[in-house]
Amino acid sequence: MSQRDEPTEPSTVATRPSYHRVLSQNELSYFLPSRAFGLNDMFLHLIVRAPPGLLSPLRLRMVWAILRLRHTLLACQIQMDPGCYDEAQFKYTPPASPSEAVEEAGDTVRVYDDKTGPELVEAFINPTSPRKLSSRRIACIDVAKHGEVSPGIEEYHIIVMTIHAVTDGVSVHRHGNIILELLCGSSTPGGPPRTDAELAYLLDLEWKMRWAQPRVGEVIVPATEDRLPSPRSKFQMAAWTVDHQNLEKRAIGGHVLPRLKNQTCKQVIEQKYFDVQETSAILAKCKEQRTTLANASFALCNFAWIRTAQNHPEFYASKSLPMMFYTAVSLRRHLPLAPLSSYTSLALTYCNIVLPSFIPRSVDPRAMFWLRARSAQSQMSIFCRSPLISARSHIMSAKRGLRAKAFAKQDDEDDGMPQQKPIQAPSPGASTVPSVALMGISFLGDLDQIYRTDRYPSAQLVNSFGQVRKAPGGIMLFTQMLHGEFSVALGWDVAAFPPGVIEEFLDNFADSVREYILGFSSDMSTKL
Repeated sequence: MSQRDEPTEPSTVATRPSYHRVLSQNELSYFLPSRAFGLNDMFLHLIVRAPPGLLSPLRLRMVWAILRLRHTLLACQIQMDPGCYDEAQFKYTPPASPSEAVEEAGDTVRVYDDKTGPELVEAFINPTSPRKLSSRRIACIDVAKHGEVSPGIEEYHIIVMTIHAVTDGVSVHRHGNIILELLCGSSTPGGPPRTDAELAYLLDLEWKMRWAQPRVGEVIVPATEDRLPSPRSKFQMAAWTVDHQNLEKRAIGGHVLPRLKNQTCKQVIEQKYFDVQETSAILAKCKEQRTTLANASFALCNFAWIRTAQNHPEFYASKSLPMMFYTAVSLRRHLPLAPLSSYTSLALTYCNIVLPSFIPRSVDPRAMFWLRARSAQSQMSIFCRSPLISARSHIMSAKRGLRAKAFAKQDDEDDGMPQQKPIQAPSPGASTVPSVALMGISFLGDLDQIYRTDRYPSAQLVNSFGQVRKAPGGIMLFTQMLHGEFSVALGWDVAAFPPGVIEEFLDNFADSVREYILGFSSDMSTKL
């Protein structure tokens, strides 16, 4: 029995034990700041058209119960005594029967006839709205019924919500696909959609496979840090620390988006789409230029901000300091197979991409664009292929956890918690150059590799996208491909930025795609 998953009471058929696992430092870095108003809570917005009988409340509860059995983190609670940050634990109590699994899942599923999907998303992302999630409610689903769109077909908006401490963007999309496969797919290839009885039978199998007999072994998927190689000695740990410090010295960024002092906060999301033909041409051009769309996205943001700043001389935008972006990097391919089949876990580390902040007048802007895309690719490749990526992930996780605990202690003491031993936040170190990022960029990749729509032909997946609940003044850019279309989703706090500036930046991003990748003529290059 793993010490991480030790049951707290004997197992019987009638009474199930509870299992616990301590949060890792990276998980803690997301959990602690989320407690106040849900910072970084994630959502996935699925727009689906299907016969109404396939998305009944009962079927939704059964499918969600199946996912909670397969991925126990979704059904956990987080326990933590005041100030005991390093003792924060996931607690999982398995359902005593399939019917109890449905009942518990039903507590985290709501179906609305009087709200739209966009209204549910707006309420979720805005910190002025009540938080949907908590330490006792790690994940939930809301469904908005939009009515009939054609005879016998209705539109549904499924909002899957999870705290970031237990998952990442790719995992959430995998949940979305499995939900659709179970709701609208067949139990046999080419057959009709599963009946309610077939779903109930599958739920019964899932429960019996895990809990019909006393359970021995892992129940909660191990933390990523526990699955990565650990330092073998204090000397190796010291070497890892020095490497991380050297990496941080290269993270130079002197550009920030102009922000307003505002007591209000209103998060919005705006999307840009490129059709199948445009996307095919974009991918072909990236391949021709020996780079990828993900890396070209950094160059697109780089050029979009240069253009935006040039249109606003009132903004400070140094040409002598480079521009920095941060991005999350998946660690899944570096992890050994887990003893559990669950893919639900936080498997991320973080990387900075640094690009110049000006375009020399003597250089063709198109050539410079592709040079920067390849520069971003080179930086990402060096980071991801480094034999030190596991070491850097350990150091980054520890640093993020320490910073989160220091801020949590300050916040908790301000709220009345008795003062405790000081927690020293990691020092940024002495530096003569700034190290700030313009924004975060997340490329989710080709979602057609995740959504196996051929397995649920009775339903149409219209769209799928996600974002996170950000702090006041926050901004985050997500890019993805779905149905062969490239799309960009930019989420930001409109109350924190000068009116129209972020919209202009996003327009410049789209214009850069057309100018530098698709080759449409415009006056943009002459203005850079």
